Amino acid sequence: MDKTKQNFISVDGKTVRNSYGDFFTIGDVVKQQDVASVGCAIIRSFEADPDMNEIKAITDKGYAHIDFIDLI
Repeated sequence: MDKTKQNFISVDGKTVRNSYGDFFTIGDVVKQQDVASVGCAIIRSFEADPDMNEIKAITDKGYAHIDFIDLI
């Protein structure tokens, strides 16, 4: 397993890092890779998804795994 290609969540649950090294914080405006159907969204919280070994960004429009979002 490549230890540098992992998602991390801060102890307070307010900041995450995706496997590409990008950081996201609650309140950030993001777009999903499928921006045509979702558009922009605001991150409300994060939660671990142990079944997928991912972290979900819970937004005002649903959720997305953090490797599939970008900052606006």
